[in-house]
Amino acid sequence: MSAPEPRLAILSHSERFYTTRRLMEEASAAGLSISRIDPTRVTLHTHAPAPVFEDGVALPVPDIVIPRVGATLTAWGLALLRALRGAGAWAPASADAMAMAQDKLTSTIQFHAAGLPTIPTVALREPAHIDDALRGLSTGPNVIKRPTGTQGRGVMSAQSPSAARALLEGLLTEPVVTLVQPMVETEPVRDLRVLVLGGQAVSACWRRAAPGEFRSNVHLGGTTTEAPLERPIRELAEGAARAIGLSTCGVDLIETPRGLAVLEVNGSPGIEGMEKATGRNIAGEMISSMVSGWRTC
Repeated sequence: MSAPEPRLAILSHSERFYTTRRLMEEASAAGLSISRIDPTRVTLHTHAPAPVFEDGVALPVPDIVIPRVGATLTAWGLALLRALRGAGAWAPASADAMAMAQDKLTSTIQFHAAGLPTIPTVALREPAHIDDALRGLSTGPNVIKRPTGTQGRGVMSAQSPSAARALLEGLLTEPVVTLVQPMVETEPVRDLRVLVLGGQAVSACWRRAAPGEFRSNVHLGGTTTEAPLERPIRELAEGAARAIGLSTCGVDLIETPRGLAVLEVNGSPGIEGMEKATGRNIAGEMISSMVSGWRTC
């Protein structure tokens, strides 16, 4: 007698999102039952056996929940993920690991502690510390960013210390943690996205920035081309995923004069650029990896 097929649910605000749509298409093509839980349409009942309700009706607890938690719904989406996992659903990532991945400061600290190469980072939250922060960096261009944010949002560039100071003064009118890093200048402007599934790096693509842009995100007009998944790339990406505690994620690497360094890890990686660059059915591979993870948990 064959084992029953799992019931899947994807935690996502809209099917219009490329990755959400593709994952639902491929799950259906594989003969699996998949539904979508919209975080904006539900309530959470902490003491109910099935804790997520839509229009007053409890939603069945899925066997597998796929979190697509964006920056605008982070806290709420992670609460729903925690509740569903607590009710018995399996997920490729814990809420704690996804929260760490979305915090650029905490994840950089974790990468460094794991002995992985990273970009030197200074964090501050008080205007009085701006000069101290800038003295700890090079006199060249800097990148200034918030600890959270996806698709390049909240990431700014300053071409000189005076420009960085002015930008920080504006950002720190209220004490909010802000990160400053030396800008890694490459020609062409690009970074390397590596997809990790089930703890193994499976594909990679170069993301090249649009003309005049220093961020290489596809959502900002960046283009992608397939990259060879060489052993150093594979080992670095898998190490970054382990450091955060994610088995399925996108790992962003950047070329530096000393070799590749880890930029960040994305627990809800978009796959549009990867599918276009590689010509592979990445969505189908993700679904297959998650079903395998569920069967062996």
